[in-house]
Amino acid sequence: MEVKKEKKSTTWDKPIESVFTQVGYLVGLGNLWRFPYLCQKNGGGVFLIPYAISLAIISLPLYTFEIGLGQMTNKGRLGAWNRVPLMKGIGYASMFVTIFSMIPYMLIMGWGILFLGHSFTTGPLPWTTCDNPWNTNSCITLEMATNHTTAVSSKGAGFNVSESGMLIYTKESLPQVQFWRNYVLRIPNPESGIDGEFNWPVLCALIGAFVTVFFVTIKGIKSSGKVVYFTATFPYVMLIALLIRSVTLEGATNGIKAYLLPDLSKLANAQVWIEAVSQTVYSFGICFAAVTAIGRYNKYDHNFYRSSLWIVPAGAFSSFTMGFVTFSVLGHLAHVQNVNITDVIQSGPGLVFQVFPVGVALMPAPHIWSIMFFVMIYFVAVDSSFSEFEGLMTMIGDAFPKLVATPRNRAWSNIGLGVTFFLLSLMQLSGYGIYIFELMNYYGASGICLLWAALCESITVGWLWDADQFKRDVKNMTGSNLALYFKYCYKFLIPIVASSVLLFFIIKWEPLKVGDFQYPIWANLIGWFMSMCSILCIPIVIIYVMWKGEGTMHERFKDGLQERRNSKYVVGRNGAMSAAEKKILDDHETPI
Repeated sequence: MEVKKEKKSTTWDKPIESVFTQVGYLVGLGNLWRFPYLCQKNGGGVFLIPYAISLAIISLPLYTFEIGLGQMTNKGRLGAWNRVPLMKGIGYASMFVTIFSMIPYMLIMGWGILFLGHSFTTGPLPWTTCDNPWNTNSCITLEMATNHTTAVSSKGAGFNVSESGMLIYTKESLPQVQFWRNYVLRIPNPESGIDGEFNWPVLCALIGAFVTVFFVTIKGIKSSGKVVYFTATFPYVMLIALLIRSVTLEGATNGIKAYLLPDLSKLANAQVWIEAVSQTVYSFGICFAAVTAIGRYNKYDHNFYRSSLWIVPAGAFSSFTMGFVTFSVLGHLAHVQNVNITDVIQSGPGLVFQVFPVGVALMPAPHIWSIMFFVMIYFVAVDSSFSEFEGLMTMIGDAFPKLVATPRNRAWSNIGLGVTFFLLSLMQLSGYGIYIFELMNYYGASGICLLWAALCESITVGWLWDADQFKRDVKNMTGSNLALYFKYCYKFLIPIVASSVLLFFIIKWEPLKVGDFQYPIWANLIGWFMSMCSILCIPIVIIYVMWKGEGTMHERFKDGLQERRNSKYVVGRNGAMSAAEKKILDDHETPI
């Protein structure tokens, strides 16, 4: 029998490159940018309880499966699901989720570049003073608050000194908040003279972001695999330094108490569980394109199972540390301003960019620390964006191999994809761009669409692929035995938790609200359309496969669970097929 040989696949030069890429991805924006503001929004310490539970039940098992799926099939997120054609809609759903996440990701990188550029100044850091063109009369620096008595006002603006000489504090009083809202976002504000004009400074930063991603991904993992040695480790160095400084700030203990001492009564709030479970799926890249793409470049016998057992906790550690630093600085700000910690800064997607500039400004040589911190944010964004961008490129390669068949073709495909994302990102640069950003992030790249995909994925590996078969596959590839706990997660725990949270989400759904702004119905309908782009992929593909099949409905269903291959036997990665691999192919042999 003739055995058709495939072209030797690209793999990581060293297994450690895969490990560093995964660590860099998991210390990414989901953990450093998104976790702190969701934690603050949902009551601090109480958020950690459902987060830890869903981390163990959902994130670790599904992350292990996705990295193994890429390694086993040697395909990206789309091609890998040829293993179970009936559920290939999960791959298409991941494509839409990744697209909707990349647009906000690139803007976050642009914000980091803008802050980094303003750190190179010989004067005070611009977010620490109140004498800038974007500051309003309500601006209060930390020095002013230290020397005056303050009182909290619910109003969004106003003069910062009352008739009695008391400072009137609002959530928009701090200079870093005004730098963020009035200069970076340019939200329309009559008092500051901002009318929501197009954001040219962020446009320049956004161009820099896309140029970076282009050059990092132009040669695929051969270039990016070397970058991650630095980008994956530097954030941890910065986090440890910021942690040491933040916990020594006056008043930090109040913030730490709010972070570590939960109000257990809030566990009855369904929203806390919904956002905690959603965050664990989001921050570990579950049902995105990146994790499977990273696994694709592993060698067939790489022990992905063993590395996952410590890489996932490392990602959780970065989230926990970032939250610790955030709440320590919030505690200090609340102490200096003499306000409650919940009144310091309004929770939202810009929390990190309003808290950490203060933290680095309070360190010795603040300009140097500011540069280092925003270099960290930049590299974290590079890691996240590269991984998702590469994930999309592998999906393009799965669907249209000629587009990535040569370095020249890959370069043009990179350019085309990058230009498309750049043009889509421009709509976030108006004065109302932050609301477009949050609409896309909330509906298109998190929440219900991720939970739905995770639910379908767990049912697939637990029942359709069969958890016992996946255990044998892991044994064949790595030599390790998959823990029985994973089997029960795939078959029972994940479907129960994910379906319960989905039900809560639907029952408790309310129109999206960011700060004091509630989105109109038409905007929420646009959001639901983005969610449906990924949600409907799964049932549509199931219907299509059943419709195109032959025989009875039962026969069509069984045929839809069988792997599709281009030939009866396919050689291994290095040009030779082992007896174990041949046996697996025989076990799953089906007509083309």
